[in-house]
Amino acid sequence: MKAAVLHSYGTPEFGDIAAPAPGVYPDGVLIEVRAATINSIDRVTALGKHYLSPTTLPIVAGIEGAGVTADNQRVYFGRPISPFGSMAESTVVSGGFTIPIPDSVDFAVAACLGNSGMAALMPLTGTTGLKPGDNVVLLGGSGVVGRLAIQAARLLGAGTVTVVGRDESALEAGLELGASAAISADGLSVEELTIAIGEASGGVDVIVDYTWGDPAPAALAAGNPGVRLVQVGDRAGATVALPAQLLRSLGASVTGFMPVHQGPVAMVRAYRQLIEWIDRGVLIVGYELVPLADVAAAWGRSALVRHKMVLVP
Repeated sequence: MKAAVLHSYGTPEFGDIAAPAPGVYPDGVLIEVRAATINSIDRVTALGKHYLSPTTLPIVAGIEGAGVTADNQRVYFGRPISPFGSMAESTVVSGGFTIPIPDSVDFAVAACLGNSGMAALMPLTGTTGLKPGDNVVLLGGSGVVGRLAIQAARLLGAGTVTVVGRDESALEAGLELGASAAISADGLSVEELTIAIGEASGGVDVIVDYTWGDPAPAALAAGNPGVRLVQVGDRAGATVALPAQLLRSLGASVTGFMPVHQGPVAMVRAYRQLIEWIDRGVLIVGYELVPLADVAAAWGRSALVRHKMVLVP
């Protein structure tokens, strides 16, 4: 079959690899892939420097997608069984990692709502316990995940939704999706950013942090008593200094996030909520369809664009 094959650490190449054979994986579900996303975790693990990086090559790249099972069921799927991945004509996954999708939802959209959608919604619900009226700040919320998080926060009843980032055009797009304020962090000190966040948000109750680095303590310092920060990504820095008195004075909490920490039931619940919003027409996701044969070119572009790259076999 045709696939995006990782022969050595770096960028996968379009080529041939043996297809998964029926019956070889007793607990596996064979899937004809219709759409597969390129995620940051795909790029990082392909470099061979992540704890999830493969130790044996070649493998097929890709952690998620959407397709059709042998019994003609439309599903979102994640975690293909190695050496198979989602970026191929077919793959195999464990039965617990498929979720049915309705006929009304495109395969590409369904694929986009997995990794990105869960990273947008689940920090707001299971981790921070967002309540109607809570003021939300999204640090680094101008990309695919952040744009979904803006909409999710609004749909969950947030009071204000403030987006902090560096790309001014991307921040403007966040306003169009329902953000109440957008702040460019370029050139601002931690103290200046704290003032800007406090004024824009009206005081912060929930912080979803996709960046870490200096924006994190700045947002916490603008927090209301009991402010909750959920840590999702670290694009602005892997370490940060948090004053103990700041945490104690506000009763602040800082929690690390990965979807698996909340368990498969919560993951399925979040995914179904996203699908429901898509079906109702109240949630949108930006994506670009790319032929699987162009995976090498799309791989590099996926780190630069503000929409999801979706490979189509």
